[in-house]
Amino acid sequence: MQRKTWKAPLGLLVVFLVLEFLVSSVAFAQLTPVTWGDFLKSLNGILETSLSLPPGKRSADPVVRLEAVKTILQALSYDDLLSFVDTRGVVFRDIGDIGDEDRRWLFLAASLEPPLIRGDISGNVFPKRVLSTQEFTIIKETLKKYARGDIRFERRKSIHPNLELVVKKWGFSPLSRQTAGQPVGSSLGVSGEMFLLQVGAYGEKERAQRVAGWLKELGYSASVVEEGGLFKVRVGPYKKEELAAFRARLEKQGFPSYPVALGGTGKREEALPPGPFFTLALIFDPLDAPFRLRVALAKDQVMDREKTSDIARRHGALFAMNASFFAENGDPIGLLMVDGRILSEPQKGWYSAGFTTENHLVIGETRLECRAIGEGGEVAIQGINRLNNGDEVTFYDFFFGNETPPQEGVEVIVRGGVVQEIRLDGKGKTPIPRDGFILLGRGQGAQRLREAFRLGDRVRVRMTLFSSPEQLEEWRKVRYAVSGGPLLFFEGQPGPFGDFNPDIVAKRHPRTVVGNLEDGRVLFLIVDGRRPGHSVGMTIEELVEELKTYRMRSALNLDGGGSTTFYLEGKILNLPSDLLGERKVASAILLCP
Repeated sequence: MQRKTWKAPLGLLVVFLVLEFLVSSVAFAQLTPVTWGDFLKSLNGILETSLSLPPGKRSADPVVRLEAVKTILQALSYDDLLSFVDTRGVVFRDIGDIGDEDRRWLFLAASLEPPLIRGDISGNVFPKRVLSTQEFTIIKETLKKYARGDIRFERRKSIHPNLELVVKKWGFSPLSRQTAGQPVGSSLGVSGEMFLLQVGAYGEKERAQRVAGWLKELGYSASVVEEGGLFKVRVGPYKKEELAAFRARLEKQGFPSYPVALGGTGKREEALPPGPFFTLALIFDPLDAPFRLRVALAKDQVMDREKTSDIARRHGALFAMNASFFAENGDPIGLLMVDGRILSEPQKGWYSAGFTTENHLVIGETRLECRAIGEGGEVAIQGINRLNNGDEVTFYDFFFGNETPPQEGVEVIVRGGVVQEIRLDGKGKTPIPRDGFILLGRGQGAQRLREAFRLGDRVRVRMTLFSSPEQLEEWRKVRYAVSGGPLLFFEGQPGPFGDFNPDIVAKRHPRTVVGNLEDGRVLFLIVDGRRPGHSVGMTIEELVEELKTYRMRSALNLDGGGSTTFYLEGKILNLPSDLLGERKVASAILLCP
């Protein structure tokens, strides 16, 4: 009996000691701080980054939770979203003694999907508490999801009862997955393989050469390569192990870059990086809206260029984004209509977006019939406010500028509806009357002008815009219009529609889109691109997939690339892809009070 009574207390004692050890171990684990050395080792291993110790920190120093949040968001390149964080969106009880900027970091971390951090049951987030090993274990599981691209941020904000701003960013792509010539998830290549770092792609050779010159002044071996209609600036080559250091150095000097692999044959092959993607959208409800949609020209004339933000400010616009494609000299490509005046004719195979006085958007194909009608005959006009291509007649009014282009041909000067002068051997650079226009004929076009008009004849120009029978009535109400392509959605069906340059369709670029939603609202959307870490741009197919989330009825791709600009309430909200900043464009779509 004594042995039995002795064994029972001993067993209870053993159980008690084991329980005490387990509880103590858990408590100790919860209180064991994560050091900067362990933190960065895990972070770099999971996200494939190469972060080093922050200034003033030692490897054995503990990591504070707020410090961990900032470091992780920077490693993910999601700190570009701080300006879009609504500090009213998440409420934590214990953040009263930290600044607004620090609050933004915490709210951004909590706004990601899945969230990087969460508050406890009492609503505390403990920003100044040391990060424990147990907490970091949970965070590491979230980081593994991020590393696979399973990360997303979306914010919707009402700007006005008729306006909603939508900000999205999703996906993640570390350096090793942004390398050209490599599939998603593959490594950079075998040891000894060489790479270039691409720092920009431009439509104009002069801009590319200027950037290359700056890089040479900074000590880089820079070159300009023409590929796919773009002039690409690259530095290097570098070995695989040198990439991270040189890329970080370029970033600090204001030149974001991504690697381009040099294969064994020396041929440069560029594969599409897997992400991330950044979009901005403004959804406009035209019903009883105190705003008016319009299109404005750069410096209020054709054949010129101006920044989208400057166009917006001149017209007092609340919102603006770039519009038509254009040639290097600023000549808009395709239909351009401003306040009911057609300033550029439609181009075959392109599509047009028109705005009515009631703010309705109509998208479709258009065709223009333009004729100069006089007392002795009439002449077909092939071009409006552009260079004469020969054997045709072109029309110029004051929107073109102060004078006609320096081209030889027959010029018919009409002022007040009457032919004032006919220059049979015109050389161009003729002053354009503010109350009239000039007809320029070359080749067969010159012959037609000589036969049709005489001094003193009364002449008028008739421009008739045609579309499909189903849209004809809508197009008659249009006062402003721009052109683009491909057509992305039509009557609720996804495209692309139309035959466009494969470089425009199949490669990733910054994008600009205008469209109608199924509920009648108008969508203005941009996709940033050519900025690894922030956004890589989209192919047309990827763009169509994203637009499906908005339930589109119709949508048109406008000029993109370095032109893509999103201006709202006095600020440019996106990151234009040109290293020189916002590009000058030919026209812009405005939303004015």
